[in-house]
Amino acid sequence: MTMTGTEAVGLTSDQMAVVEQPSSAMTLVTAGAGAGKTTTLTYRLEYLTGVEELSASEILVLSFSRASVRELRDRVDRLATTARRVRAQTFDGWARSVLLQAGYSREDLAGLTFDGRIAQAVVAIESGIVDEFEHGAPAHVVIDEVQDLVGVRREMVEALLDRYADSCGFTVVGDAAQSIYGFQVADLDERAAETNRFFDWVRVSFADDLVEVTLGDNFRARTSEARVALPFGERLQGLPADQAAADAEASMVHAELCSVLDSVPDFGQVSDPFVQDSLQLSGGTTAVLCRDNGQVLRLSEDLNKYGVPHRIQRSPRARPAPAWVTQLLLCARGATLTEEKFVEIVSGIQAVTDDPARVWRVLRRVAASSGNRLDIEGIRRAVAEGRLPDELTAEPVHSLVLSTVHRAKGLEFDRVLIVEPEALKSRGSDGVDIPAEARLLYVAMTRARDDLYRIAKPSTWMLRKAHRGYMPVERWYVGGRERWARNGIEALEVDVCHDAPAESDSDAAGAQRYLHESVHAGDAVELRRLHDLPMSSVESPPFGIFHDGRPVGVTSERFRQDLWRLLKLSRGYDVRRWPQRISGLQIDAVESVAGSASVTERCGLGDRGVWIAPRLCGLGHFDWKTDKFDEEGGTVL
Repeated sequence: MTMTGTEAVGLTSDQMAVVEQPSSAMTLVTAGAGAGKTTTLTYRLEYLTGVEELSASEILVLSFSRASVRELRDRVDRLATTARRVRAQTFDGWARSVLLQAGYSREDLAGLTFDGRIAQAVVAIESGIVDEFEHGAPAHVVIDEVQDLVGVRREMVEALLDRYADSCGFTVVGDAAQSIYGFQVADLDERAAETNRFFDWVRVSFADDLVEVTLGDNFRARTSEARVALPFGERLQGLPADQAAADAEASMVHAELCSVLDSVPDFGQVSDPFVQDSLQLSGGTTAVLCRDNGQVLRLSEDLNKYGVPHRIQRSPRARPAPAWVTQLLLCARGATLTEEKFVEIVSGIQAVTDDPARVWRVLRRVAASSGNRLDIEGIRRAVAEGRLPDELTAEPVHSLVLSTVHRAKGLEFDRVLIVEPEALKSRGSDGVDIPAEARLLYVAMTRARDDLYRIAKPSTWMLRKAHRGYMPVERWYVGGRERWARNGIEALEVDVCHDAPAESDSDAAGAQRYLHESVHAGDAVELRRLHDLPMSSVESPPFGIFHDGRPVGVTSERFRQDLWRLLKLSRGYDVRRWPQRISGLQIDAVESVAGSASVTERCGLGDRGVWIAPRLCGLGHFDWKTDKFDEEGGTVL
């Protein structure tokens, strides 16, 4: 594609000013909410490859979230031609590649936290490791969502741009008004110092050569109602550097945004049958955006109570491998697959709704074999290590989504319902970051294409976060009137054991068929204690996962440890009582998991070392009934 003017691609003059910069240009783009930055970056990549004639391997594309990476990849696939081989990555994903190039093993990486990997990547970049990549250092770097670069991630990008300043151009895009991930820096003063720090660094470091462009048009909002918050973006972008002044201005912006939100229609109570029908019959996509996951869990309970189907937006790091990957591997014969055979197999798998040729290209990124083939073991390893490309792990489209504002960043919906925000407390009160709260509300109010509503805050009475106390646990739990009461626990994506398939000692094949045919996202499940013996001194007893009375898995070591930690009230307290059942949980997905080939062979599932398992979500409630045990030690249910 040749860029000949705005008519060629339907872009504005500001967008074209970004697209047509030479590859050596150092460009800082401020792109407001819905300003078409993904489309702009798509054509920027097309210009770099088609006109500037850079190869895909000479361009490095990084972004903060998997959602934005996935959206950019999808847009490139649909709109671009010469840029289709350019690969976008998250900062964390690229840091992993840097460390592998530096000689770290996969076992080494598994022992590092995400921030630890980034910190080590900074050291590797400064030592010149990027020069040792197969295609050398990049000729141009494209970075999206730079407003969320804080701490070690900011340091990594600065190290990269600084080291290759004389040989590498860049296009960096962000919006200070949408900087909502500062909470990654715990200290409020340090967090305040991080705000706009990357923007300031770029402007100072490349002052003589920097090209600045602002994308001010909005292409998301299709109604005046959906545009009500847009005028506040410029004020949030320009908050004063002085913290007290920034707090004062942000507090005013937050109050004015709340006033605007008060003026939009009230959607009503979830208990109202008319509201329940409206949530299901909208004809488009609806999101209910909450301040925290506690509100999400409560609203989900209410919707389940009234039979309203919905989906809870996952954490960006929760990336279940689709169940059809297991079908693919079990159908494959031999160590590799040709494209023709791959298309034949995938075309027969009903769950694969994407173009088989595109799925082939995506899988080749992680499991390519010589002779234009797919490496079957490479796919299995990608599943085991959580490295399947984001295009394959995207959440299914659902007409009704419950999400925190943080998880909805970068997304858009036809209709948005915002949980009414609470009044701001003063800085320092429970870690309140006033500018961040104002930006968070702004982000929430700019997700809608058409309709914007407010909805009453759900009751989160007795719902608490277990990150304090004697044994902190990063989960929500149901408390009680007494401080020590524990009556429920949040389910996480790590709560199902992946050591072996369900019913591996009896009927693994039958359990796999049942999971494939009868278990679906949104279905109710119950955890039942299998016996009364803790698995270790720091774990609870095991719990089976039951779907309509059928066992479909057992809980993981992480769940057992977290349950023990939640119930361990003090150093001297010995946990002797465990819930008999935990009800109220749902199936988030049925996913592919990878483990030992000897395990699957032993239970009659072939030698590929893959199977499917449920993934849980929701808020579970404890049943403390008196237990009765059979002669084998199992609970009589």
